[in-house]
This record gives sequence, structure tokens and C-alpha cells, in this order.
Amino acid sequence: MPAVLATPFLGGCSGQTDYFDYVSEYRSGVYIFSEDGQELKIYCSRREAPYSLDGVKGALNDTVEVYYSAADTPSSVQIEIGGLEGEMNYRAVTRDFYLCFTAEDFSASGVDVQLTVDGEQKTLTALNVRQEGVIDGRQALECAVQYDGERFAALTQGNRFMGEISVRLLYDEACYYYIGVTDRDGNTYAYLLNGSDGRVLAEKS
Repeated sequence: MPAVLATPFLGGCSGQTDYFDYVSEYRSGVYIFSEDGQELKIYCSRREAPYSLDGVKGALNDTVEVYYSAADTPSSVQIEIGGLEGEMNYRAVTRDFYLCFTAEDFSASGVDVQLTVDGEQKTLTALNVRQEGVIDGRQALECAVQYDGERFAALTQGNRFMGEISVRLLYDEACYYYIGVTDRDGNTYAYLLNGSDGRVLAEKS
């Protein structure tokens, strides 16, 4: 683990600030199945509802979002996952099916999903992309704070952070983290981090 992850972070001059307390969206889990022209993605998050990037953290809910697509687009898809079930909604723009549940992260190496596609039942296993060696969201945020401490300090009064933070686990052949910092004026500054060592790969305002 890189030394940066072990560094305590101070906000302002009056005490320690735990910036993770100001996270209004934390995508902690990503599970993926991709085979035979089918793709299933599951995103597990804890985020405010209603979701609004206004710089103020609201009450949080656990959310599981499921996306399914196939080479030959079916007319109907029903899903059962972890005791939750429902009919998925087709989205013409992205040509996939989507459904959202209120549920916690499965926190497993894989998730079995039962699908009924145009009346045909099948079971797919979506695998957790965050394997050994990938940091968690709190560590990723600490890396962003270490990288750009001045920005975080500028938004910190005493030990209070005057904004909200988004932390999202991403996957594209490897794991990454998106860290978004939104101030009270609704301005967002974002960082893309390597999921293994927390290095900042890109930043954008």
C-alpha cells in the first residue's frame, strides 16, 4: 500500500476533518458478467435521495442499479437478484434494460442473477471487479486529499467541509476511482485515480 494512504488529513487549523463524512455518493461495488453477446452490470451505491449536486450532503439511501444488454435485443427482461425482483425497463437511447432497487452492496465475490428473457430463464454470475490489491473508496478519497490538499483546505472552515463529495468505483479492464468535489455554488472539480495505488491520472473542473 502506498505511503500516502497512511497519512492523516487535516482540514483548516482547528482540528481534523474526516472528508468521508461529506460523501453524498459512494459507489462501492461493481459486478460484471460479459459473455455470448450479453452484458450485465450491477452498481451498488450509497447516495443521497433526491440526488442533487448542490454542495450539501443529504440523507443517504442504499441503491443497487442493474443494466442488461444483448446482441439481439429482447422484448422483455425480468430479473431476480438477492431476493429482489422486477421487470426491467428498456432504454431506447442506450439500447439496454435498467432497473433500480433499494438494497445494500452484496459484498461478495460474485452475484447470481436469474433472468427471464423473452420467457427463457437463465442464471448469470456477475463477478466483483474489486479484487485483492484494489483500494477502497475511503483510501481513494484520502489520496485525492493528499494530492490536492489546498483545494480541500480552501473549502474547509474549522473542521467542517463546505461542500459534498462523490466517490465512484469504475471499471474499464482495470479498476479506477472518480472523486468529484462540489462546492456550495454547484461547481465540481473531479479527479480520476488508479484503483490499485491511488495515483491521480487526470483532473477536470
